[in-house]
Amino acid sequence: MEFLAELLSFVLKAVVIAAVGLVLIASAARSQQGKEGGLRVIDWGARWKTYRAQLLSARHAKQAKETKKQAKKLAKQPVQGTLWVINFNGDMRASGLKGLREAISAVLVSAEKGKDAVCIRLKSPGGGVTEYGLAASQLIRIKDAGLHLTVAVEGVAASGGYMMAVVADRIMAAPFSAVGSIGVVAQVPNFHRALKKADVDVEVVTAGKHKRTLTMLGENTDEGRTKFKEDLEQIHRLFKSFVAQHRPALDIEKVSEGDVWFGQDALEVGLVDEVAQVDDWLMAQSQEHAVLEVRYELPKRFGDRLGRGVRAFAQQLMPNAWTK
Repeated sequence: MEFLAELLSFVLKAVVIAAVGLVLIASAARSQQGKEGGLRVIDWGARWKTYRAQLLSARHAKQAKETKKQAKKLAKQPVQGTLWVINFNGDMRASGLKGLREAISAVLVSAEKGKDAVCIRLKSPGGGVTEYGLAASQLIRIKDAGLHLTVAVEGVAASGGYMMAVVADRIMAAPFSAVGSIGVVAQVPNFHRALKKADVDVEVVTAGKHKRTLTMLGENTDEGRTKFKEDLEQIHRLFKSFVAQHRPALDIEKVSEGDVWFGQDALEVGLVDEVAQVDDWLMAQSQEHAVLEVRYELPKRFGDRLGRGVRAFAQQLMPNAWTK
Protein backbone atom coordinates (compact mmCIF):
# COMPACT_ATOMS: atom_id res chain seq x y z
CA MET A 1 0.00 0.00 0.00
CA GLU A 2 2.85 2.36 0.82
CA PHE A 3 4.39 1.68 -2.59
CA LEU A 4 1.07 2.37 -4.36
CA ALA A 5 0.67 5.62 -2.45
CA GLU A 6 4.14 6.77 -3.46
CA LEU A 7 3.51 5.77 -7.07
CA LEU A 8 0.20 7.67 -7.17
CA SER A 9 1.83 10.74 -5.63
CA PHE A 10 4.61 10.60 -8.21
CA VAL A 11 2.17 10.30 -11.12
CA LEU A 12 0.07 13.21 -9.86
CA LYS A 13 3.16 15.40 -9.52
CA ALA A 14 4.25 14.48 -13.06
CA VAL A 15 0.82 15.36 -14.47
CA VAL A 16 0.76 18.72 -12.66
CA ILE A 17 4.27 19.62 -13.82
CA ALA A 18 3.45 18.63 -17.40
CA ALA A 19 0.24 20.69 -17.37
CA VAL A 20 2.02 23.76 -16.02
CA GLY A 21 4.78 23.34 -18.60
CA LEU A 22 2.30 23.14 -21.46
CA VAL A 23 0.50 26.27 -20.26
CA LEU A 24 3.77 28.20 -20.07
CA ILE A 25 4.86 27.02 -23.51
CA ALA A 26 1.48 27.91 -25.05
CA SER A 27 1.61 31.36 -23.43
CA ALA A 28 5.10 31.99 -24.79
CA ALA A 29 4.00 30.79 -28.23
CA ARG A 30 1.06 33.20 -28.28
CA SER A 31 3.39 36.07 -27.40
CA GLN A 32 5.50 35.20 -30.46
CA GLN A 33 2.60 35.04 -32.92
CA GLY A 34 2.90 37.58 -35.70
CA LYS A 35 6.56 38.31 -34.99
CA GLU A 36 9.06 38.16 -37.81
CA GLY A 37 12.59 36.85 -37.57
CA GLY A 38 15.54 39.19 -37.34
CA LEU A 39 19.15 39.63 -38.36
CA ARG A 40 22.06 39.01 -36.07
CA VAL A 41 25.56 40.15 -37.04
CA ILE A 42 28.74 38.87 -35.39
CA ASP A 43 31.99 40.80 -35.93
CA TRP A 44 34.49 37.95 -35.85
CA GLY A 45 37.48 40.20 -36.56
CA ALA A 46 36.73 42.36 -33.51
CA ARG A 47 36.09 39.27 -31.39
CA TRP A 48 39.42 37.69 -32.30
CA LYS A 49 41.26 40.94 -31.56
CA THR A 50 39.55 41.05 -28.17
CA TYR A 51 40.67 37.47 -27.48
CA ARG A 52 44.23 38.43 -28.32
CA ALA A 53 44.17 41.46 -26.04
CA GLN A 54 42.72 39.43 -23.16
CA LEU A 55 45.29 36.65 -23.45
CA LEU A 56 48.21 39.04 -23.81
CA SER A 57 46.98 40.95 -20.77
CA ALA A 58 46.87 37.73 -18.76
CA ARG A 59 50.35 36.72 -19.89
CA HIS A 60 51.88 40.16 -19.37
CA ALA A 61 49.94 41.63 -16.46
CA LYS A 62 52.48 44.43 -15.97
CA GLN A 63 52.07 45.49 -19.58
CA ALA A 64 48.26 45.47 -19.54
CA LYS A 65 47.91 49.16 -20.37
CA GLU A 66 50.29 48.90 -23.30
CA THR A 67 48.43 45.81 -24.54
CA LYS A 68 45.12 47.68 -24.45
CA LYS A 69 46.65 50.47 -26.49
CA GLN A 70 47.84 47.90 -29.07
CA ALA A 71 44.35 46.37 -29.18
CA LYS A 72 42.82 49.76 -29.85
CA LYS A 73 45.29 50.35 -32.67
CA LEU A 74 44.43 46.96 -34.18
CA ALA A 75 40.73 47.76 -33.97
CA LYS A 76 41.27 51.04 -35.84
CA GLN A 77 43.28 49.48 -38.68
CA PRO A 78 41.60 50.17 -42.05
CA VAL A 79 40.02 47.23 -43.84
CA GLN A 80 39.84 46.57 -47.57
CA GLY A 81 36.23 45.46 -47.71
CA THR A 82 34.04 42.96 -45.91
CA LEU A 83 33.95 39.18 -45.96
CA TRP A 84 30.33 38.24 -45.25
CA VAL A 85 29.92 34.81 -43.63
CA ILE A 86 26.66 32.84 -43.74
CA ASN A 87 26.12 29.40 -42.16
CA PHE A 88 23.92 26.71 -43.69
CA ASN A 89 23.35 23.46 -41.79
CA GLY A 90 21.14 21.44 -44.10
CA ASP A 91 18.81 18.52 -43.52
CA MET A 92 16.71 16.35 -45.84
CA ARG A 93 14.06 19.08 -46.19
CA ALA A 94 16.54 21.98 -46.43
CA SER A 95 14.63 23.57 -43.56
CA GLY A 96 17.27 26.30 -43.20
CA LEU A 97 16.40 27.68 -46.64
CA LYS A 98 14.30 30.56 -45.28
CA GLY A 99 17.15 31.81 -43.11
CA LEU A 100 19.64 31.38 -45.97
CA ARG A 101 17.61 33.39 -48.45
CA GLU A 102 16.99 36.23 -45.96
CA ALA A 103 20.67 36.40 -44.95
CA ILE A 104 21.74 36.49 -48.61
CA SER A 105 19.23 39.24 -49.37
CA ALA A 106 20.56 41.27 -46.44
CA VAL A 107 24.14 40.88 -47.71
CA LEU A 108 23.26 41.77 -51.29
CA VAL A 109 21.69 45.08 -50.29
CA SER A 110 24.76 45.92 -48.20
CA ALA A 111 27.79 44.55 -50.03
CA GLU A 112 30.12 46.66 -52.17
CA LYS A 113 30.91 45.11 -55.53
CA GLY A 114 34.65 44.85 -56.15
CA LYS A 115 35.52 45.08 -52.45
CA ASP A 116 33.37 42.55 -50.62
CA ALA A 117 33.16 38.75 -50.81
CA VAL A 118 30.96 36.02 -49.34
CA CYS A 119 31.78 32.76 -47.55
CA ILE A 120 29.13 30.08 -47.02
CA ARG A 121 29.99 27.65 -44.24
CA LEU A 122 28.15 24.58 -45.50
CA LYS A 123 27.22 21.30 -43.87
CA SER A 124 24.56 19.19 -45.57
CA PRO A 125 23.95 15.55 -46.54
CA GLY A 126 21.48 16.63 -49.23
CA GLY A 127 17.79 15.91 -49.56
CA GLY A 128 14.89 16.83 -51.82
CA VAL A 129 15.71 17.80 -55.39
CA THR A 130 13.48 20.86 -55.57
CA GLU A 131 14.50 22.15 -52.14
CA TYR A 132 18.23 21.92 -52.81
CA GLY A 133 17.82 23.22 -56.35
CA LEU A 134 16.27 26.34 -54.81
CA ALA A 135 19.04 26.54 -52.20
CA ALA A 136 21.69 26.38 -54.96
CA SER A 137 19.88 29.13 -56.87
CA GLN A 138 20.17 31.34 -53.79
CA LEU A 139 23.96 31.01 -53.98
CA ILE A 140 23.82 31.86 -57.69
CA ARG A 141 22.30 35.21 -56.65
CA ILE A 142 25.62 36.01 -54.95
CA LYS A 143 27.56 35.25 -58.12
CA ASP A 144 25.12 37.24 -60.26
CA ALA A 145 25.70 40.23 -57.97
CA GLY A 146 29.40 40.17 -58.86
CA LEU A 147 30.63 38.97 -55.45
CA HIS A 148 33.34 36.33 -55.11
CA LEU A 149 31.87 33.26 -53.41
CA THR A 150 33.77 30.74 -51.30
CA VAL A 151 32.03 27.65 -49.92
CA ALA A 152 33.71 26.08 -46.89
CA VAL A 153 32.54 22.50 -46.38
CA GLU A 154 32.41 21.49 -42.74
CA GLY A 155 31.67 17.81 -42.24
CA VAL A 156 29.71 16.92 -45.36
CA ALA A 157 28.49 18.37 -48.66
CA ALA A 158 26.87 15.41 -50.38
CA SER A 159 24.23 15.15 -53.09
CA GLY A 160 22.11 18.32 -52.76
CA GLY A 161 24.76 19.73 -50.43
CA TYR A 162 27.34 19.42 -53.20
CA MET A 163 24.85 20.90 -55.66
CA MET A 164 25.04 24.02 -53.50
CA ALA A 165 28.83 23.92 -53.09
CA VAL A 166 29.56 23.57 -56.79
CA VAL A 167 28.18 27.06 -57.47
CA ALA A 168 31.14 28.64 -55.65
CA ASP A 169 34.19 30.26 -57.22
CA ARG A 170 36.25 28.28 -54.73
CA ILE A 171 35.40 25.22 -52.63
CA MET A 172 37.32 24.62 -49.43
CA ALA A 173 36.88 21.43 -47.40
CA ALA A 174 38.00 20.34 -43.96
CA PRO A 175 40.42 17.36 -44.04
CA PHE A 176 37.84 14.61 -43.47
CA SER A 177 34.79 16.24 -45.01
CA ALA A 178 32.63 13.94 -47.14
CA VAL A 179 32.05 15.42 -50.60
CA GLY A 180 30.27 14.28 -53.75
CA SER A 181 27.46 11.70 -53.90
CA ILE A 182 26.38 13.00 -57.31
CA GLY A 183 23.47 10.66 -57.80
CA VAL A 184 19.75 10.28 -57.19
CA VAL A 185 17.94 7.82 -54.95
CA ALA A 186 14.27 7.17 -54.15
CA GLN A 187 12.61 4.59 -51.93
CA VAL A 188 8.92 3.73 -52.03
CA PRO A 189 7.57 1.17 -49.53
CA ASN A 190 4.70 -0.95 -50.81
CA PHE A 191 2.07 -2.54 -48.57
CA HIS A 192 -0.02 -4.16 -51.30
CA ARG A 193 0.69 -7.79 -50.32
CA ALA A 194 -0.02 -7.14 -46.64
CA LEU A 195 -3.30 -5.43 -47.50
CA LYS A 196 -4.22 -8.25 -49.87
CA LYS A 197 -3.78 -10.80 -47.07
CA ALA A 198 -6.13 -8.70 -44.96
CA ASP A 199 -8.71 -8.64 -47.82
CA VAL A 200 -8.25 -4.90 -48.32
CA ASP A 201 -8.42 -3.53 -51.87
CA VAL A 202 -6.85 -0.20 -52.86
CA GLU A 203 -7.97 1.43 -56.09
CA VAL A 204 -5.54 3.91 -57.68
CA VAL A 205 -7.32 6.06 -60.28
CA THR A 206 -5.41 8.59 -62.39
CA ALA A 207 -6.13 10.93 -65.27
CA GLY A 208 -2.92 10.85 -67.25
CA LYS A 209 -0.91 7.73 -67.91
CA HIS A 210 2.10 8.76 -65.83
CA LYS A 211 0.35 10.70 -63.09
CA ARG A 212 1.21 7.90 -60.66
CA THR A 213 4.02 5.50 -61.52
CA LEU A 214 4.65 3.74 -58.20
CA THR A 215 2.21 3.60 -55.30
CA MET A 216 2.58 2.63 -51.64
CA LEU A 217 -0.78 0.88 -51.32
CA GLY A 218 -1.81 -0.35 -54.77
CA GLU A 219 -0.17 -3.01 -56.95
CA ASN A 220 2.83 -1.71 -58.88
CA THR A 221 3.49 -2.68 -62.49
CA ASP A 222 6.67 -3.18 -64.50
CA GLU A 223 5.62 -0.27 -66.71
CA GLY A 224 5.33 1.98 -63.65
CA ARG A 225 8.72 0.88 -62.36
CA THR A 226 10.31 1.59 -65.75
CA LYS A 227 8.82 5.07 -65.89
CA PHE A 228 9.91 5.79 -62.32
CA LYS A 229 13.48 4.76 -63.17
CA GLU A 230 13.43 6.96 -66.27
CA ASP A 231 12.39 9.93 -64.14
CA LEU A 232 15.32 9.30 -61.77
CA GLU A 233 17.72 9.05 -64.69
CA GLN A 234 16.45 12.38 -66.03
CA ILE A 235 17.04 14.07 -62.67
CA HIS A 236 20.52 12.52 -62.59
CA ARG A 237 21.32 13.94 -66.04
CA LEU A 238 20.21 17.39 -64.91
CA PHE A 239 22.33 17.09 -61.78
CA LYS A 240 25.41 16.10 -63.80
CA SER A 241 24.82 18.92 -66.25
CA PHE A 242 24.56 21.44 -63.41
CA VAL A 243 27.83 20.26 -61.84
CA ALA A 244 29.64 20.25 -65.21
CA GLN A 245 28.40 23.77 -65.96
CA HIS A 246 29.94 25.17 -62.78
CA ARG A 247 33.09 23.02 -62.74
CA PRO A 248 33.90 22.38 -66.42
CA ALA A 249 37.36 20.95 -65.65
CA LEU A 250 35.82 18.12 -63.63
CA ASP A 251 35.67 14.62 -65.15
CA ILE A 252 31.93 14.41 -64.62
CA GLU A 253 31.54 10.79 -65.70
CA LYS A 254 34.15 9.69 -63.17
CA VAL A 255 32.53 11.42 -60.19
CA SER A 256 28.81 11.10 -60.95
CA GLU A 257 28.11 7.51 -59.92
CA GLY A 258 27.07 8.41 -56.38
CA ASP A 259 30.50 7.92 -54.79
CA VAL A 260 31.70 9.99 -51.85
CA TRP A 261 35.27 11.30 -51.46
CA PHE A 262 36.97 12.55 -48.30
CA GLY A 263 39.29 15.54 -47.95
CA GLN A 264 42.47 14.99 -49.93
CA ASP A 265 40.84 12.41 -52.22
CA ALA A 266 38.14 14.96 -53.10
CA LEU A 267 40.90 17.44 -53.94
CA GLU A 268 42.67 14.95 -56.22
CA VAL A 269 39.56 14.26 -58.31
CA GLY A 270 38.74 17.97 -58.55
CA LEU A 271 35.61 18.11 -56.40
CA VAL A 272 37.19 20.78 -54.17
CA ASP A 273 39.93 23.38 -54.64
CA GLU A 274 41.59 23.30 -51.23
CA VAL A 275 41.76 21.21 -48.07
CA ALA A 276 41.99 23.55 -45.10
CA GLN A 277 40.39 24.61 -41.84
CA VAL A 278 37.96 27.44 -42.48
CA ASP A 279 38.66 29.02 -39.07
CA ASP A 280 42.31 29.59 -39.96
CA TRP A 281 41.33 30.97 -43.36
CA LEU A 282 38.81 33.39 -41.84
CA MET A 283 41.34 34.57 -39.27
CA ALA A 284 43.84 35.25 -42.05
CA GLN A 285 41.19 37.17 -44.00
CA SER A 286 40.47 39.33 -40.94
CA GLN A 287 43.92 40.95 -41.27
CA GLU A 288 42.70 42.93 -44.27
CA HIS A 289 38.92 42.53 -44.25
CA ALA A 290 36.08 42.95 -41.83
CA VAL A 291 34.72 39.45 -41.18
CA LEU A 292 31.01 39.68 -40.40
CA GLU A 293 28.78 36.66 -39.88
CA VAL A 294 25.15 37.27 -40.82
CA ARG A 295 22.37 35.13 -39.38
CA TYR A 296 18.65 35.40 -39.95
CA GLU A 297 17.02 33.94 -36.87
CA LEU A 298 13.45 32.74 -37.30
CA PRO A 299 10.90 33.20 -34.49
CA LYS A 300 10.45 30.09 -32.38
CA ARG A 301 7.35 28.14 -33.32
CA PHE A 302 4.95 26.56 -30.85
CA GLY A 303 5.87 23.06 -32.03
CA ASP A 304 9.57 23.73 -31.46
CA ARG A 305 8.94 25.11 -27.98
CA LEU A 306 6.63 22.22 -27.13
CA GLY A 307 9.16 19.67 -28.37
CA ARG A 308 11.98 21.18 -26.33
CA GLY A 309 9.75 21.40 -23.26
CA VAL A 310 8.68 17.76 -23.56
CA ARG A 311 12.27 16.59 -24.05
CA ALA A 312 13.50 18.58 -21.05
CA PHE A 313 10.65 17.26 -18.91
CA ALA A 314 11.32 13.66 -19.99
CA GLN A 315 15.02 14.02 -19.18
CA GLN A 316 14.16 15.14 -15.66
CA LEU A 317 11.40 12.59 -15.23
CA MET A 318 13.23 9.41 -16.28
CA PRO A 319 15.81 9.23 -13.42
CA ASN A 320 13.04 9.75 -10.84
CA ALA A 321 10.80 7.19 -12.54
CA TRP A 322 13.60 4.62 -12.57
CA THR A 323 14.30 5.25 -8.86
CA LYS A 324 10.64 4.86 -7.95
